[in-house]
Amino acid sequence: MSWKIAFAVAVVSGLVTAVVTVPVAYKLTGLHGVSEFEGKRSAYVFFYFVPLAFIGGFLLGLLGSKLVGAAEWAQFVKAATLSVGLGLGALVAIAGLSFLSAPRAPMQAGKALALEVEVLVPSELLIPNYREPYVIRMGLYAGDDDNRVVPVDTTNFREEEGLLVVPARAPLYSHAPTRVLSFHLENTWLAFDLPLPPKPTADSTWSTPAPMRDATTAGPNSVWSEIRSRYRVVALEAGE
Repeated sequence: MSWKIAFAVAVVSGLVTAVVTVPVAYKLTGLHGVSEFEGKRSAYVFFYFVPLAFIGGFLLGLLGSKLVGAAEWAQFVKAATLSVGLGLGALVAIAGLSFLSAPRAPMQAGKALALEVEVLVPSELLIPNYREPYVIRMGLYAGDDDNRVVPVDTTNFREEEGLLVVPARAPLYSHAPTRVLSFHLENTWLAFDLPLPPKPTADSTWSTPAPMRDATTAGPNSVWSEIRSRYRVVALEAGE
């Protein structure tokens, strides 16, 4: 085996494997709930998965060259074809395992489900700039692979009987035994433990408003807030 040929084959194998890895990794990181916030998902793909794919493809290129016994440049194409095939085969196997382990969204009658919430904030607890973007924020935690920002649209805020009602909707992406809604209002950080089964069903009835706890406390040591929340699970129509 010629090391010059083996190195050239390894580079080609590494590059092809790395390039093909980009769309595959981007799709799979989305299935696993990696957020695009501040470029996190792209960073994972280009600074973690792509270098690993290149290294793996490079090593398989050396293996392919050895298996072919590439001692002459006439054997370059054969060695490169085998090496690229080994690299793509390994990528397919890894991607398949990753796909099977990705969170599965609960469905009902073929429709995706979403959590609708309303956080009820007493007017006296509001700050002057509460309607500015990102002053009020929400998140939904359903496990390390399903931890997402819940979009908050300030134009949907409404006032009822001395309360600011903050509505939001979060699609459900996994069968999770635990779901926790988080609510941020400037320096206030609250949480609400949602009593939902891993596979909930749609119900148009709102839950009874319940107090949210200080997110830094839990269990019997929970510190409860005057801010309350209520929720319901709804089925999404096509395109929602």
